[in-house]
Amino acid sequence: MISRDIFASAHLGDLKKALDVYSSRHRVVSDNIANVETSGYRAREYRFEQYLSGAEMRLQGARTNANHLQPGRRDLAGVDGETGFLESDHDNGTNNVNIDREMTDLATNDLSYRLATRLLSMKYQSLRSAIRGRAV
Repeated sequence: MISRDIFASAHLGDLKKALDVYSSRHRVVSDNIANVETSGYRAREYRFEQYLSGAEMRLQGARTNANHLQPGRRDLAGVDGETGFLESDHDNGTNNVNIDREMTDLATNDLSYRLATRLLSMKYQSLRSAIRGRAV
């Protein structure tokens, strides 16, 4: 029987979570761009990164020496982001959507999504090669 550890050590779950986060962020940024001329619309943002450093990501444990490293982190699958209103004083005359910021966020998110997709593809290719008995 094949051990599931090979899948965990490949960080597949982290890469899949990254794709979920980038997809959610893309939807929010796209909504902002689509509503740039909608009167009264309030720009939104997808918050995820601040939850990574929160207490919910720390393992429970104790260090026996101050020079020891902190215990590692839990699986990212349990960390969820949230969509909230963007705190901005920008005024485009109709609402608070800053189209330059949104287009930059869209391009950055697109590049991040493409990178995560490429890394995930490479991980699966490595697993396929290992299953076929080829050198990785």
